[in-house]
Amino acid sequence: MATNYLGIDLGTTETTVSVIEIESRRDKPIEKLRTLDIYQYNKNFNFERNIKGLQSSIYIDRENRKVYLGEYAKSRYSSGNFPLNTVRSVKTRIGGESMIDVPKEGEEMESYNMTELSALFLKSVKKSVEKQTSGGVKTVTVTIPAGFNSDERNATLDAIHLAGFKDVHLLDEPTAVLLDFLNSEDDVGEIDEDFFEEKRKVLVYDIGGGTLDISIAEVEDDGDFRIDILGRSKRVDFGGDDIDKYISAYFLDEFQKVNSSIDTRTPEEQFQIVSRIVSNAEKHKIAFNNQVEKVNERRRKRVKESVNFEIIDGLKISDLLLTDEKLKEILAPLLSENGYLLKPLKESLKSAKVKDVDLVLLTGGSGKFYLVREAIEKFFSGVPVVDYTYSNAVSKGATIHSFNQHNETLKKVELKDVMSDDIYIKREKGFEKLISHETQAGESGIYKFIFDEVSERLDVFLFYGSENEKKWKYREINGVFHTLDRIYKKGESIDLEWKFDKNKIVKLFLNGSELLNSDVQKHLQDKLKNFEIN
Repeated sequence: MATNYLGIDLGTTETTVSVIEIESRRDKPIEKLRTLDIYQYNKNFNFERNIKGLQSSIYIDRENRKVYLGEYAKSRYSSGNFPLNTVRSVKTRIGGESMIDVPKEGEEMESYNMTELSALFLKSVKKSVEKQTSGGVKTVTVTIPAGFNSDERNATLDAIHLAGFKDVHLLDEPTAVLLDFLNSEDDVGEIDEDFFEEKRKVLVYDIGGGTLDISIAEVEDDGDFRIDILGRSKRVDFGGDDIDKYISAYFLDEFQKVNSSIDTRTPEEQFQIVSRIVSNAEKHKIAFNNQVEKVNERRRKRVKESVNFEIIDGLKISDLLLTDEKLKEILAPLLSENGYLLKPLKESLKSAKVKDVDLVLLTGGSGKFYLVREAIEKFFSGVPVVDYTYSNAVSKGATIHSFNQHNETLKKVELKDVMSDDIYIKREKGFEKLISHETQAGESGIYKFIFDEVSERLDVFLFYGSENEKKWKYREINGVFHTLDRIYKKGESIDLEWKFDKNKIVKLFLNGSELLNSDVQKHLQDKLKNFEIN
């Protein structure tokens, strides 16, 4: 019976899954590392078993109690005909209270939260894995943006458990890419085999569909890999979806020059218009990029992408042309020195106190876009920038992490990690630091909570932030109002134990009882559990 170690890249745009399937002690894990298909209906509603990625789109058919994921769901969204039954980019909204409302004729709207929707992708992955492997899943690692806060990490864990996985781990996406890169047996760019025999600073620039993650690591290979994360970017909700929105805004502006404003339309018609414009923006961006990749820079000015599609009721966008010059004009706010692409990069290097790096890994689906790649190459002039935008790099790195939890036949990885922010507890007079951003996963400590006034209630609210940041920019993680067993006087104190677990989730305990409890069974109804997943 085989033993399977699983890695899942739960992406904003696409989900992939890889596995190391061990059948005997003689099996070499890297040779057994492969990316699996995810079974789904394609855009023509034909069931396929040979698609590696699951497009992160959902179509909820309440009439027939069915849920469609992947290519078919994406085609429903692109058509604009089911605007309130389709949803994308779930990942960037997980945690908190984000919900979607789905209609059904003759009935009220029904609401679903992002944890339930994320669980659908994971359930679909699980079904496909079970049909392609023998034996059970030993361990699964699911990747997340490094900037995810404790609440978002908890919500992702809840989704994994809802999907039916048991032994689970979370791993930051840039770290997963680095693990795959370090274990790659293929020649990569200009990097020699002995490159890491001395300490090297590696910057991972991971730009996906909806998130931008930057991680700076010091890496050394002394028989085992030693990875010391020196710094990370703060949470940045920016990616290919945002590039598409800028192009969409241009399309919409051109459309409204000769047609009435879409504000005059019904909400459902507006959803329809937006879904069609956004889908075509992505389509034409990719088509133009594919053309550019085939020519040299001198001939780029000749490349043109003709844009023609129906918006609504026979009204069309006609005879627009995308060119290199036009795209640079549309995307100027992103490409400038202080734009969305480079500003987080500068801030991350400054925060980590790193001036120079030895290697840059450009990864993530949006790293394929030529203007993104050129902006990074220009910024790091003279430093090797490795194109590591393989669609399965993250899931393969996550699989290696899963395998490393139980085995030693791969090189050991000693990982010293940091957060991008400190964790603060809000007090009446301001914020007090609870956990430093340099705290390692697995550490714990005691915080002495001193009462500012007479109270029989303990009010605890945690925030992410940094000393150099304005306090109003601090981001709330979660909090609790806890009734105590007696009244405490002003100046009295209570010891709160904090733990920073392996998944970088902060937990608080009072007398052994967890205060910030996130139990999937308590706060999720999982209203989609009776739907058929397709």
